[in-house]
This record gives sequence, structure tokens and C-alpha cells, in this order.
Amino acid sequence: MYIKSRYISYFKQDPAGLITRLAASWLFVSELYLIFTPEPFNSLSFFSKNGFEIFLLFLFTGFAALCAVRSEKAINLMMIAAAFSYCIAAVSEYSEIYFILGCSVIIAAVVHFSKISDIKPSLSVKMLWITGILLILIFTLAVGAVCCLKYKNHWTPCYDFGIFAQMFEYMKETGLPLTTCERDGLLSHFAVHFSPIFYLLLPFYILMPSPVTLLVGQCLITASGVIPLILICGNNKLSNLSAAAFSLCYTLYPAFAGGCGYYLHENNFLAPLVLWLIYFFEKDRLVPVFIFGLLTLSVKEDAAVYTAVTALYFIFARKNYKCSVSLFVFSVVYFLVVTWVLSAFGDGVMTGRYDNYIYDDSGLFAVIKATLQNPLYAVQQSLNQNKLKYILQMLLPLMFMPLRTKRASRLILLLPFILVNIMTNYVYQYDIYYQYGFGSGAILIYLSAINYADMGADMGTERKKTLLCAALCSVLIFLGAFGGRLNYWGYYEQSADQREIIDAALELVPREASVSCCTFLLPNLYYVKELYQMETTEKKTEYYVVDFRIESDRYCAGDFMGEEFKTVFYEEGVVGVFRRV
Repeated sequence: MYIKSRYISYFKQDPAGLITRLAASWLFVSELYLIFTPEPFNSLSFFSKNGFEIFLLFLFTGFAALCAVRSEKAINLMMIAAAFSYCIAAVSEYSEIYFILGCSVIIAAVVHFSKISDIKPSLSVKMLWITGILLILIFTLAVGAVCCLKYKNHWTPCYDFGIFAQMFEYMKETGLPLTTCERDGLLSHFAVHFSPIFYLLLPFYILMPSPVTLLVGQCLITASGVIPLILICGNNKLSNLSAAAFSLCYTLYPAFAGGCGYYLHENNFLAPLVLWLIYFFEKDRLVPVFIFGLLTLSVKEDAAVYTAVTALYFIFARKNYKCSVSLFVFSVVYFLVVTWVLSAFGDGVMTGRYDNYIYDDSGLFAVIKATLQNPLYAVQQSLNQNKLKYILQMLLPLMFMPLRTKRASRLILLLPFILVNIMTNYVYQYDIYYQYGFGSGAILIYLSAINYADMGADMGTERKKTLLCAALCSVLIFLGAFGGRLNYWGYYEQSADQREIIDAALELVPREASVSCCTFLLPNLYYVKELYQMETTEKKTEYYVVDFRIESDRYCAGDFMGEEFKTVFYEEGVVGVFRRV
């Protein structure tokens, strides 16, 4: 009778508290059922193993236990933790993006209706920087380890890692960014993309000449963007705890881990460099603005989009004419000069990525003309199922904060995201598992930070709840997108025997020979001077390194068993090394 009367008293005094306890119990029990039931949670067989009456028994037992907890703060935190852990458990089994969207809606609803206004955690400046450094190290080690394991296990392709591994070996020996496997002949990589930023990595490669250095280095470069992001948060009067939350969102941002997961690219430099450029723009420091503007432009010919748009934003939003107008003009001129040089002396600008707009011989200017003349055509080209999925993956971890502003000038900063990732018909530019989200992703995170700062103290708890949701959803989406990939160590261990066989075969290939090599083995022969991708070359070479782990229509073992070739090494179903007689 006492317990009954106490529950009635609770209900009269605080019915919301009872609902919170019931919700927390429901979420915890549902999570336990998901974890301990062997059948998939998204199949009907799941329910056949679990009686509904037992579920109700556990539900109300948990509810009764939570009614004994008098702290409303603890109950609300438990409800949020239950929703978060339940969604994490589900996403670890089923990681489709629209399902993750549904889980994010659940988390957002639970956080929104929770009472956490009296929870006021704080973080010292020292702990903020310790947190930032730890996040940088964790990202570098976790993502870098996966990339290195794939390289050591001979599963990194020629495009786009083999070409850079060979290029850095040439840079170490000659100082020039030469490759033979990029365009099936000896040429400078700068004839394809003008990327002098790679020279910043060269001293580290000279000290530790291995593709592993490049893989770990590109992860560290990407993660280092946490440092300017923390400084930007300080510029905009955000608390240390908010800066730490944004740093977490940065290191878990799917486009960054996804881009690093596709191995080395010049684009990795964009994330930290764009944030450093913005930081010095905010500080109105002319010399650092131009230093980081030049560094950003040196990433790639199309990096002018990021410097020009950033300068344009500060012209209209901050009235920062001294730095902004100069950098904007310089960026436009730089882009025109570099693209002309590539067209005249290199392979030309890759305008084919926008051939859905190019209707005449004016090149990329046709994109501008087509958009101005028929904007709804641009809308139609920019929205399809895959692009909507990409938009979700880029904005959902930030709880759509880049769009939550009343300042029209802020919309200028959405231009790189729209131009580079959404308007194109080149499928890799709107895929988080490739390298095209670093620059636009960094700008979206910056937009989130300044829009969050604009929410101000008048939004109070709702402002904090938005950032909490962003942090929780970042974890959720990161796990869904990369949880399986981060577990690569198990596969690496299982492949030990096969890996040793391939290593032994590759050691028999002379450094000075001309070699045709299958794509996934090519990066491991980065030190060979004359190296071609076997799947695309028509050249006749001295040695052929054939990957028999994958069936191919272009070759089979019998092609190399005649009098024309001598077998140097052969393991059926694994690898073969053949020398032309």
C-alpha cells in the first residue's frame, strides 16, 4: 500500500517524471532484448524468440526500480543514455543512412523533452586543449591504422594511392613529382593536378621513406583542423565545453574519415587550411590570411573555390575589405592562370565532371551561364536519391546547424558544398567515402559554430540540447559509416598466410625493371621506377605481377604459362610473378 501510494503521489506531483522513468525503462529493456537476442532486430524472427508478457514484466520491473531514484537530473540523463545506447546497438547491426536518420530523430526527441536545464558542466582551458589533442591522436591512430593495415594486406589500389606512393619516391630521389602509373607513362603529377602542397609532406617522407608515413600523415593533417576550430570557437565566445563538442563533431565527421579511408590525396590539406584561413580572417591578420590563402590555393587548381568564397563572405558579412577583396581577386586570377597552364601544357581541367551543364565550348563558364539562365535546371540536376543521401550525411551530424541562420550573408559559405559536391554529375564528389568533402565539410562545421554562437543565451537550454544532439548523432553516424571498417584487424590476422606469400613474391621484382602490376599490388612496388597498372596499360614490360585473388576478364594464369614468359613465382589463387623471356 505504501509503494502504491508513493507512485500515486509521484503521478500527482510530477506526471512528466513518471513518463520519463517509463521511457527510460522501455529504452533500456528494448536495448537488452536487442543485444541478447541472436536474431536480427529488423526481422520477424526476433519476436518469435521473445514473449511479449516477459517484455512487459521487465519493463515494469525497471520502471519500479527507477521510481526509487529521487534525482530528476539522474533520471533524465539515464533516459538520454538509454536512447543513445539503444540506437548505437541497432546501428551496429544495420547502418543504412535513412535508418540512422530515424535513430537521430529519436535521440533528438528524447533530448528535446528531457529536463537538463540544471545540468551545467564546465571545462577548463587546459582540459579543452587536452581533449583536442586526444581527439587528434585518436583519429590519427584509429583511421591511420586501418589504412596501414589495408596497405600491408595488399588491398590499396593504384588509383589513388599507388600513384602517390610512387610519386613521393620519385620526389625523394629527384625532387620532381613524377609517376609512370598515373597516365601510363612518365610525367609530372602536376600535369594532371597542380598540387605543390605535397612538398610539405616530403621532409617527413625523406626521414621515414614508406607509404605508411603518407597514410598516417594524411590522417594527422586532417585531424589537426581541431586546433583552428577551437580557436575559432574562442573567437566567437563559445564556452570551452561547446568548443570540445564541436571538436568531437569534427573528428567524427563522416566526410573526413571517409576521405582518409580512400588513402592519400591533396584534398586532405583543405580541412585544416580552410579553418586556419577563416581564423585569421576573423582576426583581421593580413599576412597570415595571404599565407594560408596561398597554401590553400596550392592544394589543387579548384581550391580557389574555397579561398574566393571565404573572401566573398568576409566582404559582405564582416566588411573586411582590406584582406577580402585582395584575396578574392587573387584567387580568381590564380584559378584562370593555373587552368590555362593545365590546358596548354598538361592534361587539361577535368570539365567532364560538369558536362551536365556544358552546352557550348565555353568550358566551366557554361556552368555559370546555364545556372543563371535556367536555375530550376540546376535544382533538378542537384537533387536525386544519392545526393540527398550525401546531404544527410553531411548535415545530420551537425543537426542542420549550417542552415539555421537568419543572416543571408552566411548562405555564401554554402557555395562550395553546392558547387563542388551537389551540382556535379561525377558520382565520387557526392560520396563520403572519397576525398571531395574536406573543404566543404570544414566550412559547414564553421557555419555550425557561428550559427550556434548566434543562437545566444536567450535560447538557453534548447541551444545546449542542439549541440548535445549533434555530438550524439556524430557518434551514431560515424559508427554506422565506419564501424565495420575499424574492425579490419580481424581480417588482417586471418590473411597472414596469404600476405606472407605475396610479400615473398614482390621481393623478387627488381627495382630497375619495367613492371606491369595489378592494381591492388601496385602500391607495394612504389619503389619501382617504371611501373604500370596492368588493368589499363598496353605496354610490354619485363615483369608482370598478377593478382589472382580477383578474377579478371583481361588475364588468367594460362596467359603467362607459355614460352614467352618464365615463371618467377606462382601460388595458385594468390599471386604470380612472370618475366618476359
